[in-house]
Amino acid sequence: MTPYISIGGYSDPPRIPHLSFEVNRGELVALVGEPGSGKSNLMKCLAGIRKSVRDSIRILGAEPGSMRSREKSVFVFQTFNYAQDIFLRTQLIQKISLLRGVSSRKVKDDVHDWCERMELQDACMKYPEKLNLSQLQLFSLAPVFLTSPSVAVLDEPLRNVSTSRVGAALSLILPAVENAAVLALVQKTSPILENADRIVTI
Repeated sequence: MTPYISIGGYSDPPRIPHLSFEVNRGELVALVGEPGSGKSNLMKCLAGIRKSVRDSIRILGAEPGSMRSREKSVFVFQTFNYAQDIFLRTQLIQKISLLRGVSSRKVKDDVHDWCERMELQDACMKYPEKLNLSQLQLFSLAPVFLTSPSVAVLDEPLRNVSTSRVGAALSLILPAVENAAVLALVQKTSPILENADRIVTI
């Protein structure tokens, strides 16, 4: 069976001389590294934003950035990329409809239900600058729960989440593992480690 995520001989000198591992469907793998260890560069390579050395990465058997690799994949970066003049609810509807490949009206109910479940009904009707970092992080994780991806790659997904909301954030990530390969790039203090099937250290 072809692994959903394959990293073979990846290097990012001098931080990462060699890195090889796979993530299969039904696995949550945590890649652990300190700040400045090269995790964010690897994330960019996985998403096809940055070219990896020797074409050493495959997502769903395809080169990162290709249509095949993006078709059923969700990438959650550390930095938030929200339009500051559009309500969060509108932005989330647009993103989910794009990832599902359907019209916005077909995802509105799901987004509404998700906001209620996460107790973000008021927050979703505000501009990003009016929300705290914990709320913004939960919105960034919403596609993992709402799109049923085959691959989810998450860079420090719980970094900005308040202690009281860690459980809520995990409730968005962990259900995806049933049908997806989930790779989380984290530091060694992340609560993700308690739920990981495997831990890879760089």
